[in-house]
Amino acid sequence: MLKRISLILTLLLIASTPVSATLISGGLNVDNGYAAYLSTDDLSPGVLISSGNNWRSTYTFSDVNLTAGQNYFLHIYAYDQGGIAGFLGQFDLTGAGHLFSNGQSSLLTNTTDWKVSTTGWNDFQAVSFLGVNGVGPWGTRAGVSGAAEWIWSSDANNHNFNYFTTAITAVAAPTAVPEPNSLFLMSLVLLGLVVARKKMI
Repeated sequence: MLKRISLILTLLLIASTPVSATLISGGLNVDNGYAAYLSTDDLSPGVLISSGNNWRSTYTFSDVNLTAGQNYFLHIYAYDQGGIAGFLGQFDLTGAGHLFSNGQSSLLTNTTDWKVSTTGWNDFQAVSFLGVNGVGPWGTRAGVSGAAEWIWSSDANNHNFNYFTTAITAVAAPTAVPEPNSLFLMSLVLLGLVVARKKMI
């Protein structure tokens, strides 16, 4: 009897502990193409998580797992194949273990939280603003917030290769606080343990 009650109590404790895994997802357009990577080092591309070569299409990726306690960088290698270039995107984190460089679980392309290089994964500089989602020549790109900004390096007409980076920081997991129902059930189990012990004595 005591073993059965102990097992129930253990299962309740496990069920009341929150899962701290973080997942990243995103949607982006790049004129003309891109490769997205998740890296633990800002000086190397990392692991490929998405790619595409049609700026009219909003490419998406989802449910890419981030290890608890590990800092990351979201890297976008973007390339142009003639005319003006640009990068537009919206990214989201699900879970409480990580935050973007803006301190939030959602991040749009903007001139504050992204850096860019024209030479590789090094020497990152400020990005240039080309207009919000809806501006010409691209028009409105579906699946990305209207507040997202088209960005590129300082010369969107002649810099054909860009290396974008933004940080994803691990945060401390919140203290597990059991829900009221879980507390009530655990109280009943503890009461059962006391009663069972008295009957055995």
